[in-house]
Amino acid sequence: MTRLGMLLVGLAVSALPLGGQSDTPRFEVASVKPNNSGSPTSSGRSVKGSISFSNMALRFLISNAFSVRPNRLIGGPSWIDTDRYDIETRAPETASDEQIRLMLRTLLAERFKLVTRTESREQPAYALVVARSDGRLGPKLIASSACDNAARFTVAAPAAESKLPESMPCGSRRWNDGRETVIRAGAQPLAPLVRALDGTDDRQVLDRTNLTGTFTFEVRFAPPNVSVTNNDSGLPSVFAALEEQLGLKLESTRAPLDVLVIDSVERPTPD
Repeated sequence: MTRLGMLLVGLAVSALPLGGQSDTPRFEVASVKPNNSGSPTSSGRSVKGSISFSNMALRFLISNAFSVRPNRLIGGPSWIDTDRYDIETRAPETASDEQIRLMLRTLLAERFKLVTRTESREQPAYALVVARSDGRLGPKLIASSACDNAARFTVAAPAAESKLPESMPCGSRRWNDGRETVIRAGAQPLAPLVRALDGTDDRQVLDRTNLTGTFTFEVRFAPPNVSVTNNDSGLPSVFAALEEQLGLKLESTRAPLDVLVIDSVERPTPD
């Protein structure tokens, strides 16, 4: 999978029709064709506003168009996971990512007759809690009010060639270079940590630590895509790292979360 999934998932969605066009944003050109190669490899790319997919399952396309994790996409026939499609599109070079997402929704509605609705259902989640019964925290989680009167900031994960600073005063950062993941903050509430952990095992993470105030913390662990047998870094898993370094742990739970329900969908007609 290319970085296209990272580009699409997590973008805010709003009604952003292109100026001078109809209220329903559409690609200027869109081609949908079945892919019967049998290859296990799928890919996607984004160039100047347009997107294309190769050998992609419909579930992935829907989850990206509506910014939901695949496990929160409910219903639909089995072929949305087994049938694969090649999709080529063209949009104005000035189209934003949000507009591209809305165009993809229109494409799914028109070519796949997709009809969906959102509802709340209990889903698997993780609760972030204090690990020790006596409430003692780990050595890398320290209460700090050093930035009470300073502006706080959050920095997105840097490019691979960037360096993680030795300290993170009055802000937070998540770093992943493929060999290790580091979440570091200076005098911050736990919210940046919860956001950085969200999506672990494709689950939402809920803060149930009951810890208030601000903390300086750092946690290092092996990226989730590194198996135990291929992990030569010596770093622990995210679950072990949280408990050893921060004195926190992720507990399995269930919580009411928004899911996208497929009411109806059809295989597309040939171009």
